Amino acid sequence: MKKIIVIFIIIFFITGCATVAKKEAVSFRDTTFSINGVSYVPASAVIQSYSANHTWDPIARKLIIEKKGKKAIFCVGADVALINNNLKRMPAAVKMDSGKIMIPASFASLALKELFLPSIISVRRKRPVPYKGKYAIRTIVIDPGHGGRDPGAISATGIREKDIVLSISKRLKSYLQKEGINVILTRRSDRFISLWRRAQIANEKKADFFISVHANAARTKYAHGVEVFYLSEAVDDFARATAAAENAALQYEDSSFNKFKPKSAVAATLGDMLSDENRRESIELAKCIGRGMSKPLSLRDRGVKGARFYVLKGAQMPSVLVEVGFLSNRKEAMKLKDKNFQQRLAKAIADGILLYKHHYEKTDGFTRPR
Repeated sequence: MKKIIVIFIIIFFITGCATVAKKEAVSFRDTTFSINGVSYVPASAVIQSYSANHTWDPIARKLIIEKKGKKAIFCVGADVALINNNLKRMPAAVKMDSGKIMIPASFASLALKELFLPSIISVRRKRPVPYKGKYAIRTIVIDPGHGGRDPGAISATGIREKDIVLSISKRLKSYLQKEGINVILTRRSDRFISLWRRAQIANEKKADFFISVHANAARTKYAHGVEVFYLSEAVDDFARATAAAENAALQYEDSSFNKFKPKSAVAATLGDMLSDENRRESIELAKCIGRGMSKPLSLRDRGVKGARFYVLKGAQMPSVLVEVGFLSNRKEAMKLKDKNFQQRLAKAIADGILLYKHHYEKTDGFTRPR
């Protein structure tokens, strides 16, 4: 009788559960080195052990290890790594020793094992229930540019950029909220906010993406149209000039600005790491917004461009800067001042955002082949 019970229990566990391998660290015993009392392993050994691919950026001193769509990014001198777009703390900073990149051994053997060699979870055998809504766009932070002591661009007739973009942003918020999206404005009145604080608000609210709204200006009165920027190196002189004009807001920063800006080159590089990961989505978002603005309003589409905007630099999600027109162009400035045109412009931007939202959610965050 006892034998029958034992056999029954064994059969139950074999058929009813999927037993799984115990989580054990990958051993790098033969390749581990001690540096200042901390155990390190060469990145080359890590890459080989996990049969992964890698890319090394000698300028940014950034190492990318990837396998089957999963990615780990390390920066020499930083004690955090970017694991599938999430920052993870390490027991010590990545080091360069005798020309070799050294990763803390405990992190390489445990955290990277979970990333590249995930254990099978012990579960009852039943049909899996797919998780819905993983790629849903729920929260957007809209940033009306400038404000307070920073007026932004000013037209020949005194129309101020800070007033125009605040009005458009409020209208944009109203349209998006009607679509069930949670929208947060970085400012709701005429007040100055640090460029770094604007991006930090988006990070704190865990926004799905960040949109900074601006009006353009140029030395020539003939320049006109709309354009959308993402964070990257400037593609031409005009993009560099636009970035320089918007970044001029740095002159209005006070001592509190130091609390928000990166405290080291390493911190700045980590911000760039996040920007690199979000660049594809930023470009897709920029295209949708640009298309949404230009066609319905018969505005010249000046395209999607990259430039180094400080306001986008700290954002840890896809982010774009929208230039809704030129205040230096008399005809366009009068349009931007018109409340009816602002309403139509806000609706056009909202349509572009919703187009992106639909495409992003439909393709599971652009992960499916197109």
